Parts: sequence; structure tokens; C-alpha cells
Amino acid sequence: MAETTFEDAFMDIQTGLVSLVLEALEGSGGVARVFIFGAIEGGMTSFNACAELAGRIERLDALVADRRVLFQVMGLGSKDLAELEALCAQHGRSCPTQLYGRYVAGGGYDARYVYEPMATRAVDPVAPGAAFSAWLDALRAGRDPLA
Repeated sequence: MAETTFEDAFMDIQTGLVSLVLEALEGSGGVARVFIFGAIEGGMTSFNACAELAGRIERLDALVADRRVLFQVMGLGSKDLAELEALCAQHGRSCPTQLYGRYVAGGGYDARYVYEPMATRAVDPVAPGAAFSAWLDALRAGRDPLA
């Protein structure tokens, strides 16, 4: 039973992240896919997102005109990632250092998790912003690793 509880809570946090982005994009119309990115490492959390509207994948900061709403979404997303880290610790589980999630409207959710240090590794560290930008570039080039 504890396994199911952990897995359900783990997915609930990710569902909340997707819902947060969809709420921020409410009124944008025609959101085909939402992509969420999270980094949890070295005592920090970082959240970012992008979405596909009208065939174009754009960063959330290009889609949300109200900066107050954008900063609120980023803050709440980072808070949710801290909850994910606490959940993993509470259940004695490894916490992903990076999370890549894709929600397809009407089609479900897929995710990929990285568990190796990225930002804090000694050789060739990758900052969360750089990891998100590289993923966004791949998505725009039609290389969705979750597809």
C-alpha cells in the first residue's frame, strides 16, 4: 500500500504542475501540449515550462503577458518541486535531479527523470536554465525525447 501511496503522490505533484501551467494559459485557446521542466539539486529547485499553441512551441514567459502571474507560476512550481523532494526523502527514495514532463491534451502524460547530478557535477556542470533551453530547442526541432 505504501508503494501506491508514494507513486500516487509523486504523480499528483506532476499533475499539479501541469494544471498550474494550463491555468496560467487559460484563455490562450488551443493548447495542444504542455512541457514542464524541473530541477532539484544542491538545495535548489528550478521550474520552467513551455507549451504548444497553433503549431508553435513557446516558453511560458512568451505566452503569459501578466508578469505577476508568470512569477507566481514559477514560484508555485518551485514550491511543488520542493514538495516532490520532501516526498522522496520521506519515503527513502532517490529524488530526480531533473524532471521532463509532457502533457498532451486529451492524450495523457509522459515523463523522463534524471537522477545523476547535473548542475553540481564537477565536470561540465549543466545549469537548469541551460538544460531547459536545450530541451526546448530539441522540441522545436521536432526531437521530443518523450514521444
